[in-house]
Amino acid sequence: MHTRFFKVDRQQHVYLTFLAEAHEGLCTVSTVDQQQGIVKISAPPGREQEVDQFIQALQQEIGMCEVYDVV
Repeated sequence: MHTRFFKVDRQQHVYLTFLAEAHEGLCTVSTVDQQQGIVKISAPPGREQEVDQFIQALQQEIGMCEVYDVV
């Protein structure tokens, strides 16, 4: 499973989760740190390219940004 972490405005978290669930089987979204708005997006093997496109679209739409120093 390919996993990446993102900081998302807390008001956009529900929207992000809704979109991920609407694209059944594309990826999962899990909360890592609710206070900071950090989420984990995991893609099953073979769907990484689709998830990358999904993430790029979301970055433009809701302004989420990738984070690398997740504890």
